Amino acid sequence: MITRRLAGSVLGALSCLLLAAAPAQATGGTSGSVVSVAHTGEFGVSDSALTITFDKALDSAKLAQVKSSLAGQLTAPQTVRSDAARPLVAGPQGAYLYCSDPYSFSDTDGTFTFSHVCGATTSPWSYRQSSGLCSIVTGDVDEGGLTWTRNGTKMPKQAPHVEGCGYIFHGTFNPNHDYDFLTYSDTLIFDVDVDGNIGSATLNITGSFTSAGCANGHACGQ
Repeated sequence: MITRRLAGSVLGALSCLLLAAAPAQATGGTSGSVVSVAHTGEFGVSDSALTITFDKALDSAKLAQVKSSLAGQLTAPQTVRSDAARPLVAGPQGAYLYCSDPYSFSDTDGTFTFSHVCGATTSPWSYRQSSGLCSIVTGDVDEGGLTWTRNGTKMPKQAPHVEGCGYIFHGTFNPNHDYDFLTYSDTLIFDVDVDGNIGSATLNITGSFTSAGCANGHACGQ
């Protein structure tokens, strides 16, 4: 698993395509054996990035089959936050997330959640891979541990986990106060089987936001 993590760190930078459409699609990479899937929310904001490295090189026919299968499996999520104006992305990107209001962000790879009680000093987060992505995952998922900054200062890395796909990975931003500015990133590594084509995958998630106080016209704690 250590070898796959090192390989995943390099391959995570090889995103080949950003897509504005809701269903995810794929594009081929080096030697026909690497497939990258990225997403674009509203305003051209890119969020999670999935890179799959297959054990064997794929010819053009196999590559086309893989693209088609991934487009079918990684479809838009069934549920998103009720605020229709919020972009369909895997995490907040420079947003103001007001206290005492739970947030959920989804794309075809998974869902990130965040909440902060007004006046509190810590805030929980979670990430869960989508059912579509889990349908091609074999074995456990190695979550490397969330890295984050608070007001520009690097904070201690959070605990890693190795769990089955569909597990709700979670942790706590500690400390986190009203109007702190946070950035975060995490990497999940796992094996996949796409129509009999075996490989390893790296999923990178990132986000940034201000953990804001109460919104105008909204009383704290209500």
